[in-house]
Amino acid sequence: MDSRDWHALPGPTWYRPAEAAAAAGDLAQPASPDDAASAVRRLAAAVVNDHAGTLYPAAVPAARVLLTVVRDLQGKPRGAVLNTLLDWWGCFVPEPGYDRYRGHDGEPVDLIEAIERQIRGAAGTLRTLACSDGAAGKMAEDLLTRLEAGSWSDLVADD
Repeated sequence: MDSRDWHALPGPTWYRPAEAAAAAGDLAQPASPDDAASAVRRLAAAVVNDHAGTLYPAAVPAARVLLTVVRDLQGKPRGAVLNTLLDWWGCFVPEPGYDRYRGHDGEPVDLIEAIERQIRGAAGTLRTLACSDGAAGKMAEDLLTRLEAGSWSDLVADD
């Protein structure tokens, strides 16, 4: 996703598309594990309201970027991503007025369902990590447990 795409996504005043684009770009070619972990935190912060526990539509492509980090990087960056996804799952809800939006193809996108679908699509990677990657493995196991327990969408609907 290039920077124009981040800017094309809807969001409230607090959504920071330039920061999302910069962080995603830094994750494409991280200089070090510490830089990558920092970029993970910056990307996550740009697409949510952490204080309110709400997600903006940009959390959908951000989840795609974050799951690439889980697959491709080890150590601090992977741990930062898994921590973020565990925090989001069931604890965050869409920003009011942004639970659905129109994607690039003009089709409606349900924010929570789209993120959940991506996480479910990465279940194989998460299972591998759960068996082999220390602290990140425990976080991957926790995320898999949440996947198996049911839908994040159901949790959000119960609130």
